[in-house]
Amino acid sequence: MAEGSSTRERILDSAIELFAERGYDGTSVGDIESAAGLAPRSGALYQHFEGKQDVLEQAIERQLEAVDELGSALEMLPLGDLRAELTLMARWNLASLERRAPLARFFRREGDRLPDELREKLYERLVARPYAQIVAWLRGRLAADAEAEPDLEALALIMIEPMSAYRSMQWAFGRVPGDVDDERFVETWVEICLAYARSIGIE
Repeated sequence: MAEGSSTRERILDSAIELFAERGYDGTSVGDIESAAGLAPRSGALYQHFEGKQDVLEQAIERQLEAVDELGSALEMLPLGDLRAELTLMARWNLASLERRAPLARFFRREGDRLPDELREKLYERLVARPYAQIVAWLRGRLAADAEAEPDLEALALIMIEPMSAYRSMQWAFGRVPGDVDDERFVETWVEICLAYARSIGIE
């Protein structure tokens, strides 16, 4: 937890970590207050939130803000160099995955018990919207000059999902085969993407 963070931010950070570790039902308001450095069961949480459900919703929203920044990252492109663009995208996505690790762990634990409305919101913000942005970038960067029409939706999935798997393995086991670090992962991922681009006529 960052030094100097506000009480509200400390509550949100503590809550999402506890929800990921213990589940929503297994986490009490007192647990959240204690983890945030407040006196447990003192009512301090209610000075900032309506209750535990409100904390959950706002903690999720705060985590989703990391995903919403993809649009800003893509606005930095094109750089005029596909290798540089792919490297920037890969590094941004790995950093974003790291920032929203508690949300990913929470969803793996509680996803099937969440209300349909919240599940739909998470799908829209975590999956549908960012993938649409990536497909739009690929269309502008690859499709116009490609000799063969690429399946951009499938390509986006193939490009992005290995990053989630790589981060998930790190979270679950604290390591990956070959002790591959982010730099090696990004470098090889970029080379694979460039090889695909060359295969459809993009130099």
